[in-house]
Amino acid sequence: MGEAASPTRYADRRQRLETYFDRTAAKAWEALTSDAPVSGIRATVRAGRDRMRGTLLGWLPEDLRGARLLDAGCGTGALALQAALRGAEVVAIDLSPTLVKLAAERMAAEHP
Repeated sequence: MGEAASPTRYADRRQRLETYFDRTAAKAWEALTSDAPVSGIRATVRAGRDRMRGTLLGWLPEDLRGARLLDAGCGTGALALQAALRGAEVVAIDLSPTLVKLAAERMAAEHP
């Protein structure tokens, strides 16, 4: 096993990830996780994410009323939304405030 990261190294890495997902990639993730047309490689990524989400949801009961679910790294909220539509109380968190805002907007539109 490797050495534990120093607090400074951790903070630097966290900041770089937040900057990437919150600024650099936010529009790409918004398109990737919508019905918007995307390039061939992004279509492949979208299909893979859709399959994985289906697998994860397949492990859960259809009726999630009364269940609480934490979606850590929720991104644009696709999994959180589907769990909420099944009745779960969902807490969705992500390093990117921009993606969390998009997830909240999508949740409000789909699950008022």
